[in-house]
Amino acid sequence: KFQLINQRQDFSFGFFTGGLSNPTLVAVSNRIVFANPKAPVYPRLALGKTWNKMTVTWTSGYGISEAHPFVEWGMKGSHPVHAAADTVTFGRESLCGEPARSVGWRDPGFIHTAFLKNLSPEKEYYYKIGHRLRNGQVIWGKPKSFRAPPYPGQKSLQRVVIFGDMGKDERDGSNEYQNYQPASLNTTDALIRDLDNTDIVFHIGDISYANGYLSQWDQFTQQVEPITSRVPYMMARQREPRARFPQQRVAVQRHGLRRRVRRAGRDHVLRSYGEE
Repeated sequence: KFQLINQRQDFSFGFFTGGLSNPTLVAVSNRIVFANPKAPVYPRLALGKTWNKMTVTWTSGYGISEAHPFVEWGMKGSHPVHAAADTVTFGRESLCGEPARSVGWRDPGFIHTAFLKNLSPEKEYYYKIGHRLRNGQVIWGKPKSFRAPPYPGQKSLQRVVIFGDMGKDERDGSNEYQNYQPASLNTTDALIRDLDNTDIVFHIGDISYANGYLSQWDQFTQQVEPITSRVPYMMARQREPRARFPQQRVAVQRHGLRRRVRRAGRDHVLRSYGEE
């Protein structure tokens, strides 16, 4: 089945003639509408700067003026508590050139980051991302869980997965522009199958191979969400020049961002190890 993911806007399909050399739009479908295009999606875990802190990051269409972002969390059987989240975004002016500023541009929505503190070592925690609207209604994400890391020096088996240069691909088999990472699904699926035997993942860049097309980041975070929502998914440096893409250092030219840092350590789509 053809797959559409929530990217905070409606979709329509266009029918073109003339091929890539002389495309002519001849028909447009009716709009395909999500039940709530602003809903919180794609939670991403990362270790905090100290062993007993976990970072939760996610994406939504809710700006801070519309809704209060937070994480509800706690151990099973305990009374849940709320951790408030920061909210950031970026515009075309943050991008360094084509195609990111033109045909590759897509509104990134809002990126939210909360810190879950004072975790007990190796305990199981449950959490839900949410947004409280001005009328008091709460828009929830799906419930998730994670296992806290051990205390430093504690005798504990920690199973670590390290890999690099993954990219993304279309789960439904459809083609896309510059479609050259089909094997990324093999890596993703292998990680998902063995997730119960994994404590932390290190992904050494390159990451999504967005190449200036912002929609690729939503597609990437959706692809890895079964992993990132359950175990810390840490990013490590690569050899190319870097800038912070909301929550990760990435190649400046490859992903279209300036070298400047927007609020160091807090603007994150995915998080580098040892940052907060």
